[in-house]
Formats: sequence, structure tokens, C-alpha cells
Amino acid sequence: MISVPKVLEQQLRTVDPLRGKVLSLDYAVHAHGVCHDELTPEQQDLSAIYLGTAKALFDGEASMTALADASAAHAKIRISGSRLAEEIMWVGVLAVSVCWQRELVREGLSRGELKNVTVKTVAAEAQNVVRLFSGEQEATWQLIHLLETADRVDPQVLVNLLDEVSAEQAEFLAVEYAKHALERHPDARYFQAVLDDPGRLPLAVVARQAQHMVGGSEATWQLIKLVASAPVTETRRTAATEQQ
Repeated sequence: MISVPKVLEQQLRTVDPLRGKVLSLDYAVHAHGVCHDELTPEQQDLSAIYLGTAKALFDGEASMTALADASAAHAKIRISGSRLAEEIMWVGVLAVSVCWQRELVREGLSRGELKNVTVKTVAAEAQNVVRLFSGEQEATWQLIHLLETADRVDPQVLVNLLDEVSAEQAEFLAVEYAKHALERHPDARYFQAVLDDPGRLPLAVVARQAQHMVGGSEATWQLIKLVASAPVTETRRTAATEQQ
């Protein structure tokens, strides 16, 4: 059975440093959105300012001083709510650290530096707070977001995962892949036959035929559909990152 968190971790190992920073902020923002109701109104506002300032720096629309000020305000309010709220906001601290902590320290705007914090750290902690808040598997959204925003996805990822799906999921995906191909080519008898008997042909064969007929980014679409339909697996929290 496919483990989405494991696939995500494998893919995060391959991202370049800049993309890792962007994904870190995206993961923190999404986790805050999912867990929005756990935060007080003031925590919501200051978190939005903090993460928004960190993101604006990439476009040259904010300054390190503004980020340091937002960080100080964020730190003061972080412990004013529930323990879970503090952990949610800590995901934001980790994300900003991945992006800008070296610059903040270099400019004398931060006294300390978190060690060994990467986009994988942010992803894991975001998964944990979302699981505690809603029981949902955040890794699924994180992996789909990574795939949707990637310039290129290695086609071998799909090839490998197609071999791991269960028989039940394989039939479901065969139908989905055939339907998607028929949307582009309504007269394709091959895919109509797949709908009539979705378990007759190996899923990998159906996927390749659809890619050949549809072209473009069909393989990426198929991979995203596979991830979205993967059964949820239980995940364990990684060792907590040392807090400031």
C-alpha cells in the first residue's frame, strides 16, 4: 500500500533550496488555514502578518526589519492561547527560519538560530498539527501541492507507484484514467472498453495508453489522481524540533 507521507518525504529530498523555502511557507500557511479556528483572533492576525511578510521578502516588497518586528510580535502572542495553537504557530516559525533565519542573524536582527530545519521539518510538523486538530492527513495536500507547482515531475515516480496500488484502487484509477482520456477523445474505443471491464488490463498499460493519446502533462494528472485516492495511512510525529 502506498504511504503518501513517505512519497512526500522522498520528493522533498529532491527540491532545490529556493523551492524548499517557498514550499515551507506554503505548508505553514495551509496548516494555519486548516487549523484557523484553534487560534485566537489576535493570533490569526499576527500569524498572517508574519507569514505574509516572509513571503513578501521574496518579491522585494518587505524588509528584514519588518520581518524582525513581525517575528517579535508573533513570539509574544504565540503562548497566549491553547497548547495546540502554540504548536500551529510554531510551524510558522519553522517555515520562516527555513527561508530567512541566516539573513536575520547576519543583519543582527535575530539572536538565535534553529539547527537542521528544512522543508521536511516544516512538512512533518504541519502534518502533526493538522492531525491533532482535524484528524486529516495533511501529507496528501502537501504532496499534491508539490506536484501541481513543480516545473517537471519525474515520470518514474508514477511508474513506481502504479506497482504499489491495491487491486481495488487499480480498478478505480483505471476508470478515472479512461474517463479523462475520453473527455479529450470521446470516440476512443480502447478506453470505452476499459470502462466496461476496468480490471482486465494492467493499470500501467491503461496509464501509458492515456498518456500517449492525451499527451502533455497527463502523467502528472494521473499521479495527482493516484495520490488523492490513496488510502490514508497512520503517521507518527517526528522528534520535536528544539524550540527557541
